[in-house]
Amino acid sequence: MSVLTKLQNIDRRILYLLIAVVIAVPLLRRPSKHPSVVFLEVKNAYNTLDRIPKNKVVILSTVWGPGTRAENESQTEAIMRHLFRNRTKFVVLSWDQLGSQLTYDGGTAIAKKMGRRYGADWVHLGYNPGPMYAIIRGLGKNFPGVFKVDRFGKKLKDIPLTAKVRDHRDIGAVVEITPSGTVAYWIAYFNQPYQVPLVFCPTAVMSAEAYPYLDSGQLNGMLNGVIGAAQYETLIGMGKERTYAAAASWALSSAHIFILVLIVLGNLGYALSRRSTRARGGSKIG
Repeated sequence: MSVLTKLQNIDRRILYLLIAVVIAVPLLRRPSKHPSVVFLEVKNAYNTLDRIPKNKVVILSTVWGPGTRAENESQTEAIMRHLFRNRTKFVVLSWDQLGSQLTYDGGTAIAKKMGRRYGADWVHLGYNPGPMYAIIRGLGKNFPGVFKVDRFGKKLKDIPLTAKVRDHRDIGAVVEITPSGTVAYWIAYFNQPYQVPLVFCPTAVMSAEAYPYLDSGQLNGMLNGVIGAAQYETLIGMGKERTYAAAASWALSSAHIFILVLIVLGNLGYALSRRSTRARGGSKIG
C-alpha cells in the first residue's frame, strides 16, 4: 500500500488517539502563555466593567451548572477577579441549584486570595428558581422587594453592600453567564428599558447567536466561551499565569489545527492518487 493510499485510510482509532493526545498535552502541562490576540467584543466587555462608578454594583447572573463548568466557570472567575481588583462591588444571582454552590465557592476562594470580604465587597443571593422574567422585571423597579435575604438567610438591608441598592439606578452593569438563550430576558425586561450596560458570557456554541445583539448595541461586550475567558485574563494581567482557561485555549486551538492538517493530508493523498491512476492509464477513482 502506497503512502498516498495510507493517508486516506488511517484507522479511525489512531485518529481518536492522536486527537486525545493533542488535547491532553496542553491541559496537563498548563502552558502559561495566554492569547496575544483579544477579540473586540472581549475588549468592550472589559472596558464596560472597568468603568463602573464606585457607587454602583454589578449583577453577575449565573445560569450555569456542572454541565458547562468547563467554560462558564472560567468566565465567572475572570470577571470576579477584575471586579475585586477594581473594588467594584457585585451581587451574584444563581439560577442553577448546583451552580449556586460552585459560584459561591469560586467567589470565596478568589476573595480570600485578593483580600476581599463577603458583605462588603460581594454578596451571593443563592439559588433563584424563577420565573426568570418576573424576577428580572421586578428587580429593576424594587430590588429589596424581590430579594430580601442572601444565601445564608441574612437580610439584605443588614448587609453593607446591599443596604442601599434600591432599583436599576444603583446597578452599574449586568453580566449574564449562561449556556442558554436567557440573555433575551435581560435585554427585554431590564437593560433596554433602563439602559443598563449588559455583558454576555455564553458557551462557545451559543456565541454565534449573540452577534446581532452586539451589532445593534444591545450587548456591550461578550466573552466567547473559554477562549473569551482566556483573553479576558490577558486583559486583567494574568497573561503569564498557568490557568485552566489558557490551557483549554491551547487544547482547542491545537485540536482544530490538527484536524485541518488531517483534512489537507487526506485531500492531498486523494488528489495525488487520482493523478497517479490517470498517468498509468487506469480508471478514475471515485
